[in-house]
Amino acid sequence: MPKSFRVSALAALLVVTPAAMVPAQTVASPAEACTGDANRDAEVTVDEIVLTVDNALVGCDYVPVAIPFAAMVGDEPFACGNSYEGIGLGATTMTPSDFRFYVHNVRLLDDSSREVPVLLDQDGIWQLEDLALLDFEDKTPPCNIGTVQTNTVLRGLVPRGTYNGIRFDLGVPFRMNHQDASVAPSPLVLTSMFWNWQGGYKFVRIDDAADQVRIHLGSTGCVTDAPNSVVSCARPNRGEVFLPEFDPESDTIVADLAAVLADNDISVNQEGTPPGCMAGPTDQDCGPMLQNLGVNFANGLPDPSRQTFFRVR
Repeated sequence: MPKSFRVSALAALLVVTPAAMVPAQTVASPAEACTGDANRDAEVTVDEIVLTVDNALVGCDYVPVAIPFAAMVGDEPFACGNSYEGIGLGATTMTPSDFRFYVHNVRLLDDSSREVPVLLDQDGIWQLEDLALLDFEDKTPPCNIGTVQTNTVLRGLVPRGTYNGIRFDLGVPFRMNHQDASVAPSPLVLTSMFWNWQGGYKFVRIDDAADQVRIHLGSTGCVTDAPNSVVSCARPNRGEVFLPEFDPESDTIVADLAAVLADNDISVNQEGTPPGCMAGPTDQDCGPMLQNLGVNFANGLPDPSRQTFFRVR
């Protein structure tokens, strides 16, 4: 079909639903997925416009998709209370006491390598617009500040088809990152995943019972132009993840704590800094950790080619 026809059809066929009008606690419906802002990120991309026109011309056939995640420490499953040996350059023993992170902008790759947004279910708990919280701790000691409930699966809708890869962003998008967490909708209401209005959310929170190491990833150097109005952050510190061989019908995405710490000796820490990494731009302990999370430590920009935190199983 000529491109000119696709464009001319837009005015008659494209229906955009503003993000503010989308119910906050609904399961994604095929009708919503077929038009306009398919991934609910409050922006309509060229790919979404083309997808809308295609859907109007040939029909829209969306099906449920579940994308499972598993928290691991090397080859062992993560569980609150378990200790793990041989972590990092110092082969240190560690007892994790938290394991949570946010992801957003999830896309599957079809046979043509086109990125197809996953329309997340709006469950009122774990998923909001195009954002989701993955939570592997269950508040069993020493995981004392989390929740009993866990969430290990992303759920939503995608067009019927064959998919062989996935992309997603690690963290909270800027438009959601700076607000009052105490009154924010779930899953942004958890104050244990929040620094402050200016700093925003902790995109990743992994702690150790002995407080040898903390992995708290979030934006830094954020600037305001008025009280409680953040306009930019010097280092966004959001990661990008690309897993080119992922089949949502059979594969699981592993989040491996040992891989994040593989290039650090957690038995030692830079003097004058918190244990591990709190995303400080002068904390050299952060360098290897951010790299393995898919973030360039020097500028806080994504570096998906070097991330090792996530892999396919």
